[in-house]
Amino acid sequence: MNISGRATLDAPRAAVFAAICDPGALLEIIPGCREIHRVSDDEYRGRIAIRLPAIVGSWDTHVRLTETDPPAFGAFEGRVAGKVGSITGRAEFRLADDGGRTVIEYEGTGVIGGPLARLDSRFVEGLARSLIDDGLARLGVRLAGASAEPAR
Repeated sequence: MNISGRATLDAPRAAVFAAICDPGALLEIIPGCREIHRVSDDEYRGRIAIRLPAIVGSWDTHVRLTETDPPAFGAFEGRVAGKVGSITGRAEFRLADDGGRTVIEYEGTGVIGGPLARLDSRFVEGLARSLIDDGLARLGVRLAGASAEPAR
């Protein structure tokens, strides 16, 4: 599975990068995320529960940041595994300034295993894209709320 995309967020890239690496933010941003914990400076474990057409289940997650250049770039690899299958993959994102806004470009590859692998790859990629779009929308809302808070 290969996936890539681009989005623009109404926040400076330092804030976007910080949110992408913050377990508290990730809990709000990742669709279906039930728990997430930082187990080291560059490693996270968690649990995701998803109810989508043809895919219902929960997955244990393990993600490790493999490369970072804050606030411009990050790469990670990881695995999600549950009763209905698994995905092992690698992804990277680039953040660029756009007049106070941030353009995020991402790309990733994944290998699907178990019963999940029996589904049409275009269908699975479409679901992945939908989850990413939802997560980016949630990130935008979170960042907009953070910038709306009064200064202290």
